[in-house]
Amino acid sequence: MKRGMEQLVSRMKCPKCRGNFTLEIKESDGGDVIEGALCCANGHRFGIHGGVADFGSEEQKDGNAWSEYLQSVSYDELNEQIENAKTEKEKLDQRKILNEAVACIKAANPEIVVDIASGRGMLLEELAKELSDETIIMATDLSFEILVRDRLKFKKLYPSKNIVYLACDATEMPLQDGAADVTVSFFGVANMIGIVDKGLAEASRVTKDGGSFYNCILNIKEDSEGFAKLKDICEKNDLNGDERCFLEDDCLKMHRDHFGKVSINRVVESIYDCTENALDLLPYPGEWFAYNIFVCL
Repeated sequence: MKRGMEQLVSRMKCPKCRGNFTLEIKESDGGDVIEGALCCANGHRFGIHGGVADFGSEEQKDGNAWSEYLQSVSYDELNEQIENAKTEKEKLDQRKILNEAVACIKAANPEIVVDIASGRGMLLEELAKELSDETIIMATDLSFEILVRDRLKFKKLYPSKNIVYLACDATEMPLQDGAADVTVSFFGVANMIGIVDKGLAEASRVTKDGGSFYNCILNIKEDSEGFAKLKDICEKNDLNGDERCFLEDDCLKMHRDHFGKVSINRVVESIYDCTENALDLLPYPGEWFAYNIFVCL
């Protein structure tokens, strides 16, 4: 019985020429392609290694550089360090938006789900827990290395789940138009400073007509110190104006440029009550923030 990459190859396309792929299988395990390649008629070839299709994407210089982190610590140590840096309230707030995102996806009863910018698999794990074995989950990320480790972890925890791993650029995914019933991002697209609009355009392209995109986002206030610091960082990196994607109204307009119907599901609204943020600039200490899901249809 076909599963994973063999099921999906007809819904994929070459990111270089948009040609269709054929699948070469050198090694498989329980229906999953472990070693092989995706090849198009124009001679473009992308290897599959360790169960991950590698489209040669490069990680952003700013933000979460998973490959760089994994040179100094193990996958488990990285996860432990990140989780230990969070307060209990922060963990609870993130759990609320995770649960809400998964509930939305389950209600859609999708055949194919694309998780954009999976990272270390926070949302991916919840999808594996909650969705049926028949659902195909596509985990995508710029980092080949983090996806290899995600696959090993989730294959052990959820061996019956049908998860496909694609190391690719979220602004140029190797998927046909309308390939997915549901696309989702757990703060991944929102953190693509400078190319958020391209990320939204691509999410719209790969979501089928009648499908949905659930985009988890952190929003802040324009008159806050956190926004001022973010604006300064963007200006220094020639990203003038890109800080506005963290403002709710601007964010809403960006989504409406690419989707016919957009609504905001506010899951958490709070004041960040820590004296510092050990992980990121935002939420900024002592200031208002919201965890929103932008529901795009």
